Amino acid sequence: MPLAQLGVIILWFGWFGFNPGSTLNATNLHFADIVITTNLAAAAGAIAAMAVIYKIQKSLDVGMIGNGAIAALVAITAPSGYVEPWAAIVIGAVAGVIVVYGVLAIDKWLDDPVGALSAHGLAGIWGTLSCGLFTDPVLAKFNAVGKGGLVYTGSFGQLGAQALAVSVAFVTVFSLSFACFWAIKKTVGLRVSARHELDGLDISEHGMWGYPEHFMPVPGGAYIHPDALAEPERRRAAATTLAVADNPGPS
Repeated sequence: MPLAQLGVIILWFGWFGFNPGSTLNATNLHFADIVITTNLAAAAGAIAAMAVIYKIQKSLDVGMIGNGAIAALVAITAPSGYVEPWAAIVIGAVAGVIVVYGVLAIDKWLDDPVGALSAHGLAGIWGTLSCGLFTDPVLAKFNAVGKGGLVYTGSFGQLGAQALAVSVAFVTVFSLSFACFWAIKKTVGLRVSARHELDGLDISEHGMWGYPEHFMPVPGGAYIHPDALAEPERRRAAATTLAVADNPGPS
């Protein structure tokens, strides 16, 4: 978990190059505006996720708090140059709530161990739509792209454009991905062997543990190496072979 949170911090810092860096002009004060909106959104997402997961589990799930920050960073990417700081806080906080409920809901149907569908998918959709809600007309004019959002203008024009963009992107990516994975499944296959699933791909592909802390003994249990699980079967096979050798039967 410490390494995972270090990754969150690195991503958080890297997002300052991602969002403000997209202006390609650090001497423009708008660069600083985007730094502020990005940071406020991330902080709001982490706090909101912490509050929601504590309400649900009565514990502070550090991994989910990190997911809240990442989800908020994803959500603020689209509107970062178009919204005021107050709106960035709202966008980030909503993303933090979305990622918690999204992870819990999606895990009932799909295997998504890192919550990517929620943090990058659902939060990304929310962030894109939020442009149609919170875009400041002054910033839209300054950027020379887009129009004011519903909150400022009462118009659904920009929100409709954002919703259309989300729909087209979803249909395109889903169709191409489905076709690609279908082709892989019919040719080389999507799943590894049961043995490799048991060992983990870090061992079968790279010959080392990827996350050694996961295999350290914990209160109430301990990690069992796959070879130890297979040992009883090997012993039975060896005993059968020995029995056959000792009693070859009539010649």
